[in-house]
Amino acid sequence: MSFWLQNLVVFLVVATCLGYVGYQGVRAFAGRKSKLGSCCAKGCATVAEEQKKSTTSKVQFMPVEMLTRKKF
Repeated sequence: MSFWLQNLVVFLVVATCLGYVGYQGVRAFAGRKSKLGSCCAKGCATVAEEQKKSTTSKVQFMPVEMLTRKKF
């Protein structure tokens, strides 16, 4: 493959990636559904996992020793 053809392919791939990210950015700023910014630092969770987390409450277990007052 010639030098110019390789560079053209690379530039087309980079332009396509930038175009896609730009398109998703415009959709995100417009308030539409977008893949950009849909994940947080904790990772992506499915809808079922989010519903499961919100409906189940965490059970806190405390040992009996912690229930009495400490004598000073």
